[in-house]
Amino acid sequence: MKRIALALAAVLFAGAAAAQEPPVCTGINLLDDLKSRDPAKHEAVMKEAAAVPNGEAILWKIEKDGVKPSHLLGTAHVTDPRVTKGPPGIEELIASSSKVALEVKELADDQEMAMAVMRSAPMMVMPVGKSLWDVIPDADEDAIRNSPNLPAGAAGTIFGYQPWVVATMLTLPPCEQARDAAGMRSFDDLIARFANRKGVAVVGLETLEEQFAVMSGMDMDLQARYLVETARMSDRAADQLETLLALYDRRQITALMPLMLALEPPTETTKAVFAYVESDLIRKRNHLMVKRAADLLAKGNVFIAVGALHLPGEDGLVELIRKAGYKVTPVN
Repeated sequence: MKRIALALAAVLFAGAAAAQEPPVCTGINLLDDLKSRDPAKHEAVMKEAAAVPNGEAILWKIEKDGVKPSHLLGTAHVTDPRVTKGPPGIEELIASSSKVALEVKELADDQEMAMAVMRSAPMMVMPVGKSLWDVIPDADEDAIRNSPNLPAGAAGTIFGYQPWVVATMLTLPPCEQARDAAGMRSFDDLIARFANRKGVAVVGLETLEEQFAVMSGMDMDLQARYLVETARMSDRAADQLETLLALYDRRQITALMPLMLALEPPTETTKAVFAYVESDLIRKRNHLMVKRAADLLAKGNVFIAVGALHLPGEDGLVELIRKAGYKVTPVN
């Protein structure tokens, strides 16, 4: 979702690029904070996280007799150097691969990304004759318009967008938006461009339009309620990003969802959104990505890079690739 947020902010609300690289975002690691405040609840979160299979690594080796090994990398769609440095030896693996498979290949070209976003317009805009404010309670409009995470100049233009579009952008703190505007690239973006420079073909396991279709497939009422809750928590975006980065760096990404649920008593909205995310945004897409990667894996020597949340779990890519007959072992 953060990659989608960056794409939307860059294309829909682009401003002048910064003259120099902005500082990285800073915030509170909510997992460490929970440990200091409530050790028992922290222990429960970590116990739940540990029960999810294949959460101990972000880089995996894929092997099968008769073909060259392939690799699977879990990424985070952000610009922070803690992520973009990648595991040791990552550049050599990419350069020596026959192909690089990303979630979407448009990452390798800004113009292609912009065109893909524009082609997705029907999944981003409100139905004809409807405004965003028609589905948002009057009492909640100011929280959205005044969110510190709303891109500059966007308050007067977001009325035409579906709630999921606005909610997705509000998950990014201004510091990360500024880094994107200054030309800092996300990890996936850097992988795509490095592969291009090395002459390695880049392919996509999905299209951006397919990803947008998943988001817009959420019921409009649920979208609206999700947007309201996201706006109300706008001041926590930097802490949520810092937490994501820390979990990724420590290879504890499976703690993210139980942590979020532990920090706030889940509302009916958050329960419904989490269920939709788990089913449509993660599980269904995992099966589709593995199906589309089948021919690449059969030929071997492919480097696959997708969001880290797609790797762990019984329906995660690691386990699904194993079920397809491959040996998958952690590297880093």
